[in-house]
Amino acid sequence: MEPRRTVSLVTILCLAIAVCVCSHAVEPSAGAGKFTLTVLNIPDIQRGAGLALVMQTPGGRMFLYDTGNGYPSATNVSGWACDHNSGRDLIAPLLRERGVKELDGVVISHAHYDHFGGFVWLVDHFPIRKLYDPGYEMPSQAGGHYGGELGHYAQLRQQFKQRPGAYQAAHAGDKLAWDDRLDVEVLAPPKEFFHERHPEKRSKNDPPAHYLLNANAMILRIQHGKVVFVLGGDIEAEDQKLSLLPSLPPGKLKCDVLVAPGHGIHAIPEFAEAARPKVAVASLFARWAKGIPAWKVYGAVGAKVYVTGVHGKVEIVSDGEGFTTKVEREQK
Repeated sequence: MEPRRTVSLVTILCLAIAVCVCSHAVEPSAGAGKFTLTVLNIPDIQRGAGLALVMQTPGGRMFLYDTGNGYPSATNVSGWACDHNSGRDLIAPLLRERGVKELDGVVISHAHYDHFGGFVWLVDHFPIRKLYDPGYEMPSQAGGHYGGELGHYAQLRQQFKQRPGAYQAAHAGDKLAWDDRLDVEVLAPPKEFFHERHPEKRSKNDPPAHYLLNANAMILRIQHGKVVFVLGGDIEAEDQKLSLLPSLPPGKLKCDVLVAPGHGIHAIPEFAEAARPKVAVASLFARWAKGIPAWKVYGAVGAKVYVTGVHGKVEIVSDGEGFTTKVEREQK
């Protein structure tokens, strides 16, 4: 009788293990194996333009590339100009909808409030494992409101530097280890950064604290299987032509999906020809959307062009073989 009891216990144990394995296998996270990039629709608050991307990797990790508008205000009771902070009002609701309780990483392409303002709020309300940025610092003192922006961001960066492994300055050629099924490469800026060759030609409305930060915004290339995304930062037209394009090997910008540099305002044929995207997305409010060159310039190389102020939130999902695009408003 004793051997029969032993077999029975082993059998029960094996069945229990099988049930456990099966129950785990049928509960993958939503979108498992896919890469999802969502370009949020930043509202027009009469300041900046705004860019915020939410990315979910095939393994379910969550990353942000820029965090939208958030201009601190001493006069608005909320503490934010026009009572808007993209971290609080756009990013957090989307994360909660997806059941996300912490962020694996945040990329801040450069230290302008329309790109890191949402981060100011998120730092206090969501655990963030790691911060990535180019490590760029102005070679001279920035005046006016730009000085305040740069100083505020420097304080936030320092918080992450004080945590071991929580900060990484990344430059052209560096790889970011986000997911085994993604190849994430930094395309710009180079470690020595881009510099202005003809400052005398710049508009008075485009001071160094604006154009130099834009020129040295982090640009990423993300490859998921056969599908390539390029996140183009905020580099202006002149710097794309004179600095960025000469710094890259042929074919490096070629992509399926382009998040347009400079909000689509700074679209140039040379960049469009190098990238030749199937889809180009520009983050820009409706007030400026119709007149931007992105429509014509990227359309000329065969891209379907979306502008958030016109189409609303844009979500692109890759399975590694191809991708789908979903927008809130299918119109031009």
